[in-house]
Amino acid sequence: MVTNVVKRPPGRPKGFIPDEALDRAVEMFWEHGFEGVDVERIARAVNVTKPALYRAFGDKSTLLLRAVERYALIYGAPKMAAFQAEPDIHKAVTTFCEVTVNTATGDARSGCMLAAAALGRSERVTEIRSWLANGFTASADVFAKRFEQEVKAGRLPRTPSAKVRGRLLVDLLQGVQLRAKVGITRKELLEDVRSYVPLILGERI
Repeated sequence: MVTNVVKRPPGRPKGFIPDEALDRAVEMFWEHGFEGVDVERIARAVNVTKPALYRAFGDKSTLLLRAVERYALIYGAPKMAAFQAEPDIHKAVTTFCEVTVNTATGDARSGCMLAAAALGRSERVTEIRSWLANGFTASADVFAKRFEQEVKAGRLPRTPSAKVRGRLLVDLLQGVQLRAKVGITRKELLEDVRSYVPLILGERI
């Protein structure tokens, strides 16, 4: 008996959307860490084959790097844009801190996916750490530039310096996200970050 079977050519499955796959990878790496997730599991979650995922992103370590970049784009960039766009500096810092806490205290996920990636054992961990170091420095510089503008406009005192304020904000938020990872409640973290705002801005309390 002869049957005419049309074989699908190799390649990405119909409907495969790389960004959606990356979003799912972000969620899974964020929740379970690098060691707690395998590529087969991610592939099943987005309804593609493991070879298709490899073709799109490379090996698991490279997928993690791409997920880190995706996390920064989805969760980091909008916060920075909102911070820069808000005309009132007190509100800008407060909102940025509150959004950071809300992001770090999600239902299944907690803490910071970036920190988890930097502490993992992937083959790309050195590259990830370098990428994050540059990212943290860039974020601190964005904060510092805005703080310097506020100082020059007379809306903030000159001490602490804008540079110190920028780095302090980055360091405080990383600590807050670590506390979220170990189970500190959203309510407590929100109360804490709101109390940090006057310290960052050098306001009298």
